Amino acid sequence: MASTINMGKESPNRLKHFAALKSRYQATQYQDSSPASLLYLILRKLDLGIELLDLESNWLGESKLEETLEVIKQEQQYRVQEFRNLELELSKLKSKYKATKHNVSWQSSHLYFILLKLESGNFISDSEVKWLRANGLYETNQIAQEVNRFTQLKSKYKATHYQDSYPDSPLYQILKKLEVTESLNNSEYNWLIDQELFEIAEIFKQQESVKETHFAQLRDKYQANLHSDLSLSSPLYLILQNIDRENNLSDSEINWLEQQGFSETIAIAQELEQTREFATLKHKYKVTYYQDSSPKSHLYKILKRLELSNQLGEQEFSRENAWWWKTCLKFALVK
Repeated sequence: MASTINMGKESPNRLKHFAALKSRYQATQYQDSSPASLLYLILRKLDLGIELLDLESNWLGESKLEETLEVIKQEQQYRVQEFRNLELELSKLKSKYKATKHNVSWQSSHLYFILLKLESGNFISDSEVKWLRANGLYETNQIAQEVNRFTQLKSKYKATHYQDSYPDSPLYQILKKLEVTESLNNSEYNWLIDQELFEIAEIFKQQESVKETHFAQLRDKYQANLHSDLSLSSPLYLILQNIDRENNLSDSEINWLEQQGFSETIAIAQELEQTREFATLKHKYKVTYYQDSSPKSHLYKILKRLELSNQLGEQEFSRENAWWWKTCLKFALVK
């Protein structure tokens, strides 16, 4: 009884389905609309992508369904061509993402889905990363990490409408520079304008403005305002940043400052370097309680000599309050 009821409910749906298939395959002139019709069986097979038998094709011809046969022929040709297109596209993706050694059929491998995710700029999951590693696709995985990073930067800098997500994109190189506030060259800035990425270009200009203000402050701080080149690409900006970060200047940097006539800047840098050295020596020789941190202090000269020769001469002990110096350095002399 239940079976009869179910068949009764299915019948209207089957009639609608049959009618839709006849319309799709241009067989509406066929009079029989019963779901039990041979035509319904044939069209259902076609709809599932199953090739027809010769017997079934002959029956369509005998039933004067030439238009239906033509539609079937065109659809089969389309499927063959689309299959080839898909294989070609996936082959190109394998080459692009360095996965040519993976020889598993694209119809049964996870690789192609992962590559399509990368190509469309989507994040790949941890399980997909593990799959790449497990299959020895280390170069592909490395590219995938770069794609993920690129996607993050595009989101951060509001450039998600930019379609290309491959790491060799000019935009990726530009966004990495912006991330560390590195200046762009003219061609990179012009590329942003050409691509109508105006928001990113504006971010760059804002960063440059902040750096220009910083450069001006450093020139005031280290008495280097007489330099004619005030561009951010000037060697002076990098040198002043080094001084401000408490880095010792190299010989080449000192030579450049000398050539530019920045004797006051050199004196400031050297005094800061000596101050840092004095603090290190006081810590090493356990005289940190001595308050004076100036490298002009007599203690600095004594500690430096001790550091260089590991001994002191009589002149260091003949000065006034020599007993104090002896006390400060007692542990070193005993040593």
